[in-house]
Amino acid sequence: MKAVLLCAGEGTRLRPLTWSRPKHLLPVGGRAVLDWVLSDLADAGVRDIVMVVGVESRRLREFVGDGSRWGMTAAYAVQPEPRGLAHALSCAGDHLGDERFLMYLGDDLLNRGVVTEFADGFMASQADASLVVKPVQDPSAFGVVVMEDGVVTRLVEKPKPPAPSDLAIVGVYGFGPEIWEAVDSIEPSARGELEITDAIDYLVRHGHTVGCHVTDGFWADAGSPQALLSANRYFLGLLDRRIDGDVDGASTVTGDIHVAAGARVTRSEIVGPCLIGTDCVIEDSRIGPNVSLGAECTVTRSAVEESIIDDKCRVERVRPGLRESILGPEVTVCDVVGSAGPSALLLADYTVIAPAGGE
Repeated sequence: MKAVLLCAGEGTRLRPLTWSRPKHLLPVGGRAVLDWVLSDLADAGVRDIVMVVGVESRRLREFVGDGSRWGMTAAYAVQPEPRGLAHALSCAGDHLGDERFLMYLGDDLLNRGVVTEFADGFMASQADASLVVKPVQDPSAFGVVVMEDGVVTRLVEKPKPPAPSDLAIVGVYGFGPEIWEAVDSIEPSARGELEITDAIDYLVRHGHTVGCHVTDGFWADAGSPQALLSANRYFLGLLDRRIDGDVDGASTVTGDIHVAAGARVTRSEIVGPCLIGTDCVIEDSRIGPNVSLGAECTVTRSAVEESIIDDKCRVERVRPGLRESILGPEVTVCDVVGSAGPSALLLADYTVIAPAGGE
């Protein structure tokens, strides 16, 4: 089975983190977003992927390489400018021919197993296209589908209340070769883009069968800080308790946590779910719940909860601490005292926050 993986987005909602790397490579639950996505595709039986990337794609190409790390063969297609999802799909057309295939938005994260269930169902069906949907409380923020007897009869983009459906379109699709006629037939939308929803609507209007897979599990479009933290909470919740590092007798550890080899925890409290990376040093601090620390981080006399801390960060003497923060690699936050509760920080690589003359 083949899949097209769309990774050309610039991640503007995650700046400044995405000035230095694609959003698809940001960490959640100790692994890059794209690593989770590729693992889901591999579990679903995908053996060939076509990655649609932007002009500046060196970091993505270096991370994925030839795809062999996931048991796949990877090819690349370039979308020279952002002109919509249907346009991005068309950039991969030469790699696909008349085969049935999956399309996955590279920053969407789903409950484990959903992609496999969807892929199995689509490949065994006679549908010309299919898509994953999830019930949501506010359909007006999404594209939604209207279904009858398990078949999509209408698509509505960001419907005004009362919405005709609460089934929001998730970023996983299955297509047969009929999609190419649809992509070639649609016109740019009001925002000047070729929309994949318009292409699917074309199939519906021209008598093609469009199926649907409903999931009520986890889903996050990891394109915003809030969604990234939500994904981090979900994947940390999958951890099994494992302590390979050193936790001294003056420390307490509760819940499902993973303390990696070489990490050292001294006079501290660790509350799961929580991931302490390789060679981290934790002293006189409280970590968790829902915190992932990358490798070689140092946290001293501070509290950190509901946060993503990348490799080689230093958090020292931060009171009352950090909450709902995302720190890029090699960030330093020292001697920060907040009066209104924990600080919520979004800091790019190598940022230093410390008193003048203190670092």
